[in-house]
Amino acid sequence: MRPNVALRVLSTASLRALAAIAVTAAMAAWPAFSQETAEGATAPATPATTAIPARRSVMRDAITVAVVGSVDEAATFADALSVALVRELASAGFRAPEPYAGPATEGGAAGDANLAAAVHGDSGARWVAIVACSIERKRAIWRISVFDFIDGAMVAADTQGAFAGLSAFTLIDESAAGVAKEAGALRNRVAPGPPIEYRLRFLSDDDGATVAFGTGNDARPAGVVADGGLVAPFVAFRAGDPVVVSMARDGYWPRTAVFRPAEADAPIPLPALMPRTRHALSAGLTTSRLFGVSADYRYHLMPDSVFLRAGDSLWLQSAFTTGSVPVLHDELRIGAGAYLFLPPHSKFRFAAGAGLSGIATILFPSDLERKFYFDLSLDAACLSFEWHEPTWAAFLEQRLSYSFGLGSGLLRRGWWETATGPMTFAAGVMLKWP
Repeated sequence: MRPNVALRVLSTASLRALAAIAVTAAMAAWPAFSQETAEGATAPATPATTAIPARRSVMRDAITVAVVGSVDEAATFADALSVALVRELASAGFRAPEPYAGPATEGGAAGDANLAAAVHGDSGARWVAIVACSIERKRAIWRISVFDFIDGAMVAADTQGAFAGLSAFTLIDESAAGVAKEAGALRNRVAPGPPIEYRLRFLSDDDGATVAFGTGNDARPAGVVADGGLVAPFVAFRAGDPVVVSMARDGYWPRTAVFRPAEADAPIPLPALMPRTRHALSAGLTTSRLFGVSADYRYHLMPDSVFLRAGDSLWLQSAFTTGSVPVLHDELRIGAGAYLFLPPHSKFRFAAGAGLSGIATILFPSDLERKFYFDLSLDAACLSFEWHEPTWAAFLEQRLSYSFGLGSGLLRRGWWETATGPMTFAAGVMLKWP
């Protein structure tokens, strides 16, 4: 064998032997190495979880303002925001607004609820306001959150930013005022009641009316009124919370109502629906025409809104003294009017209109040379105050009329003059139907 070949063979064999020895040594040392590593290593840190204190059963009627820890320039703006918020909360009606004396740790906007709960547990105040400010690229960024621990809800919040200069203080004052106003509007909140455990029962005289929870496309059907009542499907409303109910029926005006379910099962009366009125016929008396009667017919061009009217009044006028002459008057009226301001389902309604009036007068004695007269007047204003029920209404009407002073009549030109002044008053009852 040549020497160089023998050397290469020896070298290869030696390398293989050394590799085998190294692997064996490593395998033997592995358990000890693993144990040493396990004993000497430190477990990775687990993020600390801040426990949220339970809401106190007895709370002070006060609000505490906590400032999240700020450093350097941000602290100046945070302190100014805290002072402004305390001032504005006092103006909004909160009792004893006070800065929080304990430490407050930055937790980000999402952690304000946890921080507020901790401050509430420490201070015992019903309301807690969290104020935070930071400086980012020469801009002051601040946020305010107000919580009501009657149930832990956030009742007001605002986030704004501005150049970190004197101009920011004006915006800080405005931000504090806005949040205080929002929170003050909810200062008289009450704790939500427990969910009810029964099906709501409704009472109504409108058989065939459909009832739904809510209004519009988001309404949830509750059923149809039958035999004077309705038992709705179960919905876990909270006792004392307002619930909106909508009602609809063919030929009637839709209606909404708001009620608050009680903790115990109790029937809930629904308001009566008002039918759509197309025709109306009324009868009544006028103050200056007590010995007579008047009737009036209305045709509604738009149901319960715009109408045409025609009426007739017949009355006897006499002084009931010796030598007095009995006089018979017959007035024919035409005109138009409209209901104003209030919706069709309202009990009280107000109507206004105008028209023309013609009065024929007949004198009874046969020896008079002239026995017939005719006057034409303008009803400049007719005001009707009405109380409506589904099929009838009571009304009080006032009229202001102007006579044209025709030569064929008894009235001179000008505004009417009666015992009650320039206006006449009438009262009566109106029947309504579709």
